[in-house]
Amino acid sequence: MYYRLFLLIIYFLWAVALPGYAAAERTDSSVVHVLSINGAISPAYADYLKHGIARAEKEGAALVIVELNTPGGLLSSTRAMVSEIITADVPVAVYVTPSGAHAASAGTFLLMAAHIAAMDQGTNVGAATPVQLKTAQLGAGAAAPTAPDFEKAIKDLLQGLQQDSNTQNLQRKALEDTTAFIRAIAEMRGRNADWAEKAVTEADSLTAKEALAHGVIDLVAVSRSDLLDKINGKTVFLKDRQSVTLDLDLDHPQIVLLPPDILTLFLAFISDPNVAAILMMMGIYGLILEFYIPGNFVAGTIGLLSLLLAFYAFSILPVTGLGGLLIASALVFMVAETFIPSFGILGITGIIAMTFGFMLLFDGSELWGIGLEWQVILGIIVSAALFMGLAFALFVRSVIKKELSTGPEAMIGKEAKVLDWTEHSGFVQILGERWQAFSPDSEEVFASGDTVLISAVEDLRLKVRKMDD
Repeated sequence: MYYRLFLLIIYFLWAVALPGYAAAERTDSSVVHVLSINGAISPAYADYLKHGIARAEKEGAALVIVELNTPGGLLSSTRAMVSEIITADVPVAVYVTPSGAHAASAGTFLLMAAHIAAMDQGTNVGAATPVQLKTAQLGAGAAAPTAPDFEKAIKDLLQGLQQDSNTQNLQRKALEDTTAFIRAIAEMRGRNADWAEKAVTEADSLTAKEALAHGVIDLVAVSRSDLLDKINGKTVFLKDRQSVTLDLDLDHPQIVLLPPDILTLFLAFISDPNVAAILMMMGIYGLILEFYIPGNFVAGTIGLLSLLLAFYAFSILPVTGLGGLLIASALVFMVAETFIPSFGILGITGIIAMTFGFMLLFDGSELWGIGLEWQVILGIIVSAALFMGLAFALFVRSVIKKELSTGPEAMIGKEAKVLDWTEHSGFVQILGERWQAFSPDSEEVFASGDTVLISAVEDLRLKVRKMDD
């Protein structure tokens, strides 16, 4: 009996007190962990991938599948995710899915870094040129996509602002660094490094079928089960050239779905440059409205929360000093217009500064496939103009109301105290001032100390009458 109790205690200590050791020693060929990245690559998704791979390593999973659909993202986050995939102790398969999805810009790097690169039918990969470099290439004569006139005007304006030699040198260095980065990944995985370089320098893009034909991916799969069936038995190389042959139990596969939690999705959402810009403007408008309409705290609370979220997003996004300075100047002009109206001069100056500020706010060489959309910039400009107009109207209304409440007409309907009275006229006191008064009614006779009602003002004389009972 005692030896059974002893064995039970030993098992308990092994299973509970040493979970890391137990997990490290266990390998289950039927367990496949599935992660899902659907959106722009950001620090939130970088942490999500890191923790997902670490959990798969700890639990001894045979494979990690990253189902990917992204328009691009941040350079820093992409590098961190590529490093996590390359140094993983478990095979990682990046699968671009569902049909209609794409691994654009930053997604191309993740697909290239995977031990197994797969795509669904109807998907595409490529166009891995940073946003700022795309703009420069468009200005240099490359074919530009069809776009509204406003978007073209913004791109032309940005091109003009980027013509100095220092900016061109930075663009060239960023292009060379990005090209070397993707070539190194492609050569390490034995994939088409020439096309990978072309995806960066020429923003080239391929469909799933073309990517397979060009040696960019390993296979095309129409579903997750099809992917598992095609990669079963495949040998991949982990870090330090350690080879692993996938031996999956396709009859009884254990699929562990690990979707992003609410916090990850929320942080990824507010990390979008467009959302961050909108949150900042909501915060500014909310605080200004709180000054105009104090007491309810609704506008101020919403504005403060929006501003804090915007500051968090800007702390992880590549913000330029010039863009930030222009926006700060614009806010000073806008606030000055609301409190010291200049008939629109300060407001218009602030709107112009804000337009240039948002166009130059983010470092395009650090962004892949994402950035401020021209529709968002236009919406911010229009909303700022409407807000300035509303603030000016409120100011004019307050001035008119103030004038009406401080002139002689403001005394109509108020009570006054009779100081002295003779026949039909005399003097009354109102608001601490002595005024001449008269009564058109010959039967009304007032005595000193009586309270009368002011009914009109005529030639700086107050017309008064008796108070009704």
